Amino acid sequence: MRDLTQPRNSVVSIVNGHVSGRKPGDALLSGPDDDEGFLGLLSPAERVPFKVFDNYKTTTRSGKELNSASTIYYSDDGVPLAAFCINVDMDAVNMLKRELDILLPLPSPHEQDTLNDIIPAQSFDEIIAKFRQTGAENNLQYRKRVVSELQDMGFFKVKGSVNHIAQALGVSRYTIYNYLEKNDDK
Repeated sequence: MRDLTQPRNSVVSIVNGHVSGRKPGDALLSGPDDDEGFLGLLSPAERVPFKVFDNYKTTTRSGKELNSASTIYYSDDGVPLAAFCINVDMDAVNMLKRELDILLPLPSPHEQDTLNDIIPAQSFDEIIAKFRQTGAENNLQYRKRVVSELQDMGFFKVKGSVNHIAQALGVSRYTIYNYLEKNDDK
């Protein structure tokens, strides 16, 4: 959490500061390089209470690449007041993913054949190609909407469809399963 009105010691609170190399009291510019969250400081606010900058990469001073997201909160006059920033060390996430890949079985060749026999891959691609991301939604919102609509259409009842749709959307099958689980909770 950053107090943007105090740039010389803007870091108010931090958890796992070892990831980004920061600590409470650090200056605004003490963080990772290429932080797109700063774009919210450079351009005037559009009279919105907050603005989200998500899914971008930053690099620590030691050279480690992080996945980052920032939300900047503005005053009624459009002045940046505070920022909530998240930096994720993907090495730990990727290691966990590798371990899960070892534990979870890959789809059998039979499942892939079943998908191709029932609905050719071209049909999935044609259906997915009909979805367009609106200007009002970010990539995450777009993928969740596509999965929800495909679920409503019954596409996930076909064996192997999760893997194909995950590949088409550029995410892992675990991400698709998470979206489906959240849809079922609604």
